[in-house]
Amino acid sequence: MIRTLSLVLSLVVSGAALAQTAAPQTGSQRGPISRVPTELQAQFRTDTATCRDEVKPRDLPRGERGKAMRACMEAKNPAYKVAFERSGQRREEMKQIRQDCRAKTDALRLTRDERRTSMQSCIVEKRPEMAKQFACQDQAKQKNLGPGAERREFMRSCRRG
Repeated sequence: MIRTLSLVLSLVVSGAALAQTAAPQTGSQRGPISRVPTELQAQFRTDTATCRDEVKPRDLPRGERGKAMRACMEAKNPAYKVAFERSGQRREEMKQIRQDCRAKTDALRLTRDERRTSMQSCIVEKRPEMAKQFACQDQAKQKNLGPGAERREFMRSCRRG
């Protein structure tokens, strides 16, 4: 849940900032991800906290809370709607890339480590900006960083640096 909220936060805020400044880019036109201004991040956190207080899980049937949260967030700031749509598009794009790469590596019948390397190289071919993400993951693995705050902080600093 926290991971999902942080992902949505980063995507929504970056999308909101981009929606106000530029037209959406296609996959081949993407450049490096720009830093989102701190005031936009703070506004998003404030809006999220307000909606979290308004939308109580006990009041809703199972699976409806996410829709209610999204509606609440969009009511707070219309730019979030554009950002939510863009994040959905990026999610679908990555899903398709993973499916294509998975089909390609399945045909090769590789071992676990070979398969992982093959999947990473296939994804990097289609999305070069993912190379840094994979390099940071490998560094975190070498440092034996398990899931948790320490790994998250390391990954953030690695991707920025």
